[in-house]
Amino acid sequence: MFAAVLFDCDGVLVDSEVLATRALHRSVQQLGMSLTLQEVDEVFTGHSWPDCLAMVEARLGRPIPDLEGFKADNRQYAQQLMRAELAAMPGIKAVLEKLTLPYALVTNSQVAELDVKLSVTGLDQFFPPARRFDAETLAVAKPNPAIYQRAAQSLGLDIHKCLVVEDSLPGITAATNAGATVWAYRPHVSAEQLLQLGVQHSFHHWADFSPSHGN
Repeated sequence: MFAAVLFDCDGVLVDSEVLATRALHRSVQQLGMSLTLQEVDEVFTGHSWPDCLAMVEARLGRPIPDLEGFKADNRQYAQQLMRAELAAMPGIKAVLEKLTLPYALVTNSQVAELDVKLSVTGLDQFFPPARRFDAETLAVAKPNPAIYQRAAQSLGLDIHKCLVVEDSLPGITAATNAGATVWAYRPHVSAEQLLQLGVQHSFHHWADFSPSHGN
């Protein structure tokens, strides 16, 4: 039996990654970059916002012109998409309503955008501030395992006894290196990568989620 479940947010609790990808694709196009929507998804999904900015600059070969304007425009457009189109992952509310283990979320999101995601989808009722751990507040981001270690410590938990649900390579890497058991939900990585990371269980529907049978 696991001591607790730690959920990633984007792509696990909320179907936000496609919207974030659209917003970033628009932003990099405005910089003159020719990346396709699929390429933006493959390169940036799962990374923290500061890491994404650094990756954009690396591909540009120079600092982003008017960085603050770039960030503000992207944030405004992303939140516009989130408020209009964001939905919780199918079946996740039923899982949270029945879950008897302690649980929390651990995300690379910034505080403000996380608030929007949870409010729009109605998941804020399940995740009060004490159950939210974001990269901005913890000052560390996936794939650094410290984000999961610090979250578990804050909850008084042993990370080695926690189940983490992740979908992206940075998130899975962070959780496995932190020492947690990881289950991959609709993973954005190959079966070979999952095996290399030691992830032995993946699933695509929340109806198949049974943490009481794990560990």
